[in-house]
Amino acid sequence: MVSGKVSSKIAAKEELLLLLPEINRMFESEPAVLRIDSEQIMIVGDIHGDLQALEFLIERREEINCKNLLFLGDYVDRGPQGTEVLIRLFRLKLEDPEHIVLLRGNHETVDMNLYYGFFEEIGSDQEFLLRVSRTYDKMPIAAILSGHTFCVHGGINGTGRIDNIRKEDAFPYLWNDPSERPGLTGSTRGSTVKEFGPDIVDGFLKTNNLKRIVRGHTALEEGYKWWFGGKLLSLFSCPDYVGLGNAAAFALFEKEEIKLFVFGN
Repeated sequence: MVSGKVSSKIAAKEELLLLLPEINRMFESEPAVLRIDSEQIMIVGDIHGDLQALEFLIERREEINCKNLLFLGDYVDRGPQGTEVLIRLFRLKLEDPEHIVLLRGNHETVDMNLYYGFFEEIGSDQEFLLRVSRTYDKMPIAAILSGHTFCVHGGINGTGRIDNIRKEDAFPYLWNDPSERPGLTGSTRGSTVKEFGPDIVDGFLKTNNLKRIVRGHTALEEGYKWWFGGKLLSLFSCPDYVGLGNAAAFALFEKEEIKLFVFGN
């Protein structure tokens, strides 16, 4: 049984490597911040190697007949099938690049992969991880829906302009979290991570003429949480994350409104 799992994982790694050159070219062609004008788009939070959850979400997309699908990042680590999740997502993107959006999360980084499961999953293969990490670096950081909804994995880094966001300066957008405390304050996640308060959100939205923020990054008991009077939505799409027993959720953005769907509870 174990040898079967090993051979299956080796085959998955080989399949993923074959996809990287083409997906790299696709990500390179995309800016750090994508602008998407669509009547309807399905928004998905963290997946964390849960292939079953991903397949469920893809089925829901087909059921509701939603062409556009946006993922907020964190595809690997914590769960056992990160390689297979990346294959599924990259194939989706390559087959339908105009309607599939893959944003980068904080687990699309070597530092996280080394300690939170993906490196072990791939047999501690350093060369393989290095090649995948080059793909991470090319991924877009954020997306703006219909000119007014800012989607990102983690959060914001102050009240500055979206035009200044660069792929090479992704860290705060992958890591930062909302907080009820005003200003930019410290975080238990680490010395370089910040928490941003309601005043920062207000300033960011005003500077960029936006309505709201949608982000992932945080495991939530109900799969979602609204902040700051509806100005920020946090989504998490991996049910029973590391045995926490949490529900998961995805959002349907349609005609400027957001409908929430909870599953896995």
